[in-house]
Parts: sequence; C-alpha cells; structure tokens
Amino acid sequence: MEPGPLRVRLALMMFGQYLILGAWIVPLATYLRLSPSDGGLGLSPSQTAWVYSSTAVAGLLAPLVLGLLADRLFAAQRLLGVLHLAGAGVLYAAGRFCAHQQGVLRTTDDAVAETAWTFGVMMALMMANAFVVILTLALCNVTGFRNLREPKKSYGAIRLFGTVGWIVVNVAIGTFGDPLSAQPLYVAAAGSAVMGVYSFTLPHTPPARIGKGVAEALGLPALKMFRDGAFRTLIVCALLMAAVQQFFGLYTHQFLVALEAPNPTTVQTLAQVSEVVCLLAFPLVLARYGFKATLAVGILGWVVRNLLFATGWLPAIALVGLPLHGMCFSFFFLVSNVYVDRHAPPHLRASAQGILTFVVAGLGTLSGNWFSAEVMEATAHRWDLFWLVPAAAAAAVFAFFFAFFRDEVTVPQPAPAAPKLTSLTA
Repeated sequence: MEPGPLRVRLALMMFGQYLILGAWIVPLATYLRLSPSDGGLGLSPSQTAWVYSSTAVAGLLAPLVLGLLADRLFAAQRLLGVLHLAGAGVLYAAGRFCAHQQGVLRTTDDAVAETAWTFGVMMALMMANAFVVILTLALCNVTGFRNLREPKKSYGAIRLFGTVGWIVVNVAIGTFGDPLSAQPLYVAAAGSAVMGVYSFTLPHTPPARIGKGVAEALGLPALKMFRDGAFRTLIVCALLMAAVQQFFGLYTHQFLVALEAPNPTTVQTLAQVSEVVCLLAFPLVLARYGFKATLAVGILGWVVRNLLFATGWLPAIALVGLPLHGMCFSFFFLVSNVYVDRHAPPHLRASAQGILTFVVAGLGTLSGNWFSAEVMEATAHRWDLFWLVPAAAAAAVFAFFFAFFRDEVTVPQPAPAAPKLTSLTA
C-alpha cells in the first residue's frame, strides 16, 4: 500500500479536477438557454447542444495529442499544470464574455445577429476549454496509475474524491451563489488556476517514452475484436446509451428549474451522492451476478429513471430518479470498461479501450447532443413527451442487449480494476 500522504495528494488532485468540471457543466446549459430578459443568453436547444458537443469533438482528437505529449515529451504533472493554467484563462474569458453579452442581448436591436455572435464566440471558447478538460482528465488518470503501487486496489477510493468535489462545488454554488449567471465559469476559472499551481507539486511522473502510432491511439488494432458477437453487442449498446445519457446531462438542470425545484443545482447532486455508493458497490455486484446481469440492470435503470422524469412528480424524481444515475453510470459504463479490459487479449487491451472511449466520449456524445436537441424542439418543451423518448430508446437497447449479449467472461477476483474510461460525469 502506498504512503498516506501520497494518496492524499492524488485525492486532492481528483477533487480539484472534478470541482472545476462540476462548477459549470451542470448549470451552464440552463443559463445558455434562458432568455436575456430572465438573465440568460437566449441560445436555441441546438446551439446549446453544439456548445456541449465541444467536449465530444475534443474526445475524438485529444488522444492523438496526449500520446505525443504525455507518452513521449513531458512529465504528466507539469503538462497538467500548464493546461490548467491555460484553462483558467479560457474559463475566465468565457465568464467575462457571457456577463457582457447578457447585457448587450437585452438591449440590442438585432437579436438574431447578436445571438449568432454569442454562439460563435462561446463555441470557440468552450472548444478550447474542451481540449483542456479531456487532456487533464486523462492526465489525472496517468498521474494516478503511474504513482500507485497497486492501482487496482487504491485508485477507486482516490477517484471517489472527484465525485466529492463535484458535489461540493454544486452545493456551494446552488446555496451561496447564482447558478444561472456567469458565476459558475468564474468559479471554474479560479479552481483551474489553483489546480494549475497545485499540479506542479504532484509526484514527478515522467513520460513513458513508449511509441504510439496514430493507428494504436485510435484503437485500430482492436478492430479484429468485432468478430466476437458479445463485443459487437456491447459496443453498439455503449454507443446508444451514451446518446441516451446526453438527455440527462444536458436537460436535467433545466427540467428541475421548470419544475420549480428548490435549489435545483444542489438537488441534482443527489445523482452524484448515489454514484459514490455505486462506485463502492459495483465490484461486489459484478462478482456476485456477473457481467450480463450487472450491465442489464444498468441499462434498465435508464428506462425507469426517464419514465419517472416523464411523470413530472418532483418527490419521485428527487428520491428515486436522480439517485438512479449512480447505478446507471457505474453498472453500465464502468462495468463495460472492466468487461473490455478482461475480454480483450493482453496486447489489445489499450486499443480496445480506445475503441470504447472513441464510441462513448466521441460518437455517442455527439449523436446524443444532436438528437436530444431535436427531440426538445420537436416536443415543443413538453417535458413529459421529451423524457418518454430516451425511456423508449433505453428499453429498446435493453431488449437488444438481453437478446444478443453472451456473458462468457469469468468475473475477475478480487475486485475489478479501476475504470479508465474518460467521462465528463463525476
């Protein structure tokens, strides 16, 4: 076991990393959509979806950059520090721009042109921020794994502090601040500046200097795994469920605001509280019930959650629907990562994880952002109809998965490896 001080340093790294992300990712979509007269920027559902899709675009391209920088050229902790300092500047600029445009949009004579300008600048700023987000998430994993003697045993407990950071910042902003303003971007900028300085104090993590070509970075050597029916089924389901997940990621905060939930930013952290419990529980559940049952329960959770959201009954949504997030995320996405790690041949594990990351963080997120925006506009903001669409989609995926997935992998003993999948969810 590693020394306690080392684990504390790495836990603080995770806490700061997800505090930055959690500060803006929950309330920003609502702020962007809110009309200027109500204090927002008045972007359309599709424009908001494109702003959030910047992280998916970065997820498709960033692995190539990371392989060159962190594996060949620079120590991970130094690169992490530089990126966070750059991210602080980008987030501060985004906050200043939003605060300025909010006033301009209320008084402009050409709202269409001014909104288009607002969208264009925010898209550029959040695209720059997206590369910082994806690269720093990966670098935190690199720093953690390379400095832990037994990452399979230690990493999960350290990663939990990321979820704690996400909860703390959302409760703080929801209780003491103004989530529907530029303030979350300023908080994220301040957190990024602190993390930038702190990163240089992390344990020295030199580059592995292992050559990685473009094909390996994209996971192309693992394409031969598509010959296996179970792997094909899992990848298809991961793609579809990543798209379904974006309904929750993009619109839950707006939904809670529409329901007049008290302190919606804080209420939404119930999803992350349950995630802490499920992160601790999923290795035990997996060992007891196996891959197919655990993955199927994760998918089924999405069906139940979206149906509960469609009722619009706030008590059930807060007490059951939001906490189901932990089960959905842990039992499907994290268990998918463990399945791929155990199912792939040793020499193809990294490439197979590359395929899964490409599908979930890239293609699935992009398609989900686009589709959820289309559904929002097609249902004319009827929340009951809106949530029925991802409920039906998840039900179809559940039926497909249950019919075609064959669980032929022995569940690892002891508890499975800590997840490596890049995700924006805490």
